[in-house]
Amino acid sequence: MMNFTKFDLTGKTAIVTGGGRGIGKGICLSLAQAGANVVVANRNANTAEATAREVQAIGRSSLAIPTDVCVPGQIEQMVRKTVETFGTIDILVNNAGGTTREMDVPLLEMSENNWDSAVDLNLKSVFLCSQMIARVMVPKKQGIIVNISSWLAFAPSLGCIPYGSAKAGVNNLTQTMANILAPHNIRVNAIAPGIILTDRLGVGRVALSEVLELKRKTVPLGRLGTPEDIGWVVVFLASDAAAYITGQVLSVDGGSRLLP
Repeated sequence: MMNFTKFDLTGKTAIVTGGGRGIGKGICLSLAQAGANVVVANRNANTAEATAREVQAIGRSSLAIPTDVCVPGQIEQMVRKTVETFGTIDILVNNAGGTTREMDVPLLEMSENNWDSAVDLNLKSVFLCSQMIARVMVPKKQGIIVNISSWLAFAPSLGCIPYGSAKAGVNNLTQTMANILAPHNIRVNAIAPGIILTDRLGVGRVALSEVLELKRKTVPLGRLGTPEDIGWVVVFLASDAAAYITGQVLSVDGGSRLLP
């Protein structure tokens, strides 16, 4: 008989960066449904509070902490408030990231600031958050880190050049941290989503309607992903059901990488 309690996260405390909307919100709600208490770390306090209320409506404790994950002092405050409230940190989901129109600059016109802003948000933040929270996890010899990468880590990222480069760095950092932290019983994995249907889809040059039509024709499973598709994979990787999995980058893209 299958032991479904291995998927149970009751009593665990999770931090989700960028948890106020989109994929991050889907992750927060999935973790809550699996039993975890959830800290919603987000630059926008209003969206963080809204997601925290939805977590609480599920019956879990939740704390909204306005946090810019590019600022070490704000990360330190996030860690301190979480430990003060819940006593420890069991799960970290490095979800904060993305692109903006300001980052979407052609190669020959890109400034150093364009590059740095994308890499800081999508790669440096993963390092900073993981380092600070690993310092909480190492003494207790237990912890889970899940990094959100991207399908663009495996392909040319013509729309936002530093974004794809940063996400490729996330994959390498995931494998490196997994090796370093394994002796402390801390597992580190990454998820590489395909195109996920969120309110930010279509921010770049391609209109949302064009993206939807393109993916309808090309994704083998015939649909865009949802935030919940990513959220439940996070639950799996954070649970005892994945106890022998570390250092992996799991593509969740409807089979898009299978295409020639």
